[in-house]
Amino acid sequence: MAGLTLMSSVIFLLCCLASASTFEDTNPIQMVSDGLDSSVLRVIGHTRRAISFARFAYKHGKRYEDVEEIKLRFQIFKDNMDLIRSANKKGLPYSLSVNQFADLTWDEFRKHRIGAAQNCSATRKGNHQLTDVVLPESKDWRESGIVSPVKNQGSCGSCWAFSTTGALEAAYHQAFGKGISLSEQQLVDCAGAFNNFGCNGGLPSQAFEYIKYNGGLDTEEAYPYTAKDGQCTFSSENVGVQVIDAVNITLVSS
Repeated sequence: MAGLTLMSSVIFLLCCLASASTFEDTNPIQMVSDGLDSSVLRVIGHTRRAISFARFAYKHGKRYEDVEEIKLRFQIFKDNMDLIRSANKKGLPYSLSVNQFADLTWDEFRKHRIGAAQNCSATRKGNHQLTDVVLPESKDWRESGIVSPVKNQGSCGSCWAFSTTGALEAAYHQAFGKGISLSEQQLVDCAGAFNNFGCNGGLPSQAFEYIKYNGGLDTEEAYPYTAKDGQCTFSSENVGVQVIDAVNITLVSS
């Protein structure tokens, strides 16, 4: 009996050691003890929010220049956490959560990710007129299943390209009853002759014109996104859609 008890104790001890080793390997608090994240904790302490921020910095590969920037980003992170909690208590039809932008102010995010408003267009005005059809008060195309999943443009100023592909993907799904993912990278690399500037900006209307005269837009699979300017490698063999024409539809006429 004593031998059995001793053996059980040894097995239990080994299990505990194995569990501890596994926990240390995966514990995010342990993980932030190396490299920059330990520097973050040394600057801002070991409070619950500090550890959350250190996890955030580790997960998204954040690199801050100095102590002052660490303090600044931590304060912005806390402000955004407060905003998230406050918004999620209001029973809104959506919820907020932490992502890779949680250490940016709204002004910083708008400057680097949204860009300035565009008021010009390369497409002609349409002559569409409202009919006597009774329109619904609102329409959520997501409920119809034609809206593509959210994509990430990264640090490239290519929102115009994603706007273009999003509109075409929805139109394709509506017309043919199945989804398709189209190449933003082709627009970034190839649409420069139509007054677009790759990662430095462009316009969906000018992108539509490019696709129309180019003969089509490749699929995402054939021409994947890299989030940087590159050489045009368009292939007509991989075209997913073509644009016959594009017009502007004015407010309240759609």
